[in-house]
Amino acid sequence: MRILVVSDTHGNYPLLAKVIKAAGAVDLLVHAGDGGNDLKHLARDFPALSHVAVAGNCDPFSALPRELLFAAGGHQLFLTHGDQYRVKWDLLRLFLEGRDRKAAVIIFGHTHQPLIHYEQGILLFNPGSLYRNNAGEAPSCGWLTLGPDGIKPELKFITEKAKGIVF
Repeated sequence: MRILVVSDTHGNYPLLAKVIKAAGAVDLLVHAGDGGNDLKHLARDFPALSHVAVAGNCDPFSALPRELLFAAGGHQLFLTHGDQYRVKWDLLRLFLEGRDRKAAVIIFGHTHQPLIHYEQGILLFNPGSLYRNNAGEAPSCGWLTLGPDGIKPELKFITEKAKGIVF
């Protein structure tokens, strides 16, 4: 199963749409919050694209849940924006919550910093931001490939060229 993971788009729907078009075959899009109206546009422009999403701290009027536990590709995934777990300071609270929920993967955003980190066999995965990354890098997204052979995470930094998106 091939999952495109994004977070913190903050209204940069044009870039999100370009990333989706450039991505090719995607089984699921996961949005880790602070998407605002981007998800409404997504449903309109890509009605066949399966997606799951949570609300972030900049989505105060969203009807989306703040966190979600779901199964994909034979694995349990815990999705949250991360602000409620104070991920800008450390990942301990987030890790403990994901471990308690028996997640193989914990997906979060909020920090605007892409991350692949393993703790006691659990993957903590932050795709960074399609709006702006705090460490000065280009906007980024992530890929998770899930299957019987395990979980393969990837981070992709995005460059816009005249011919489209380059990962």
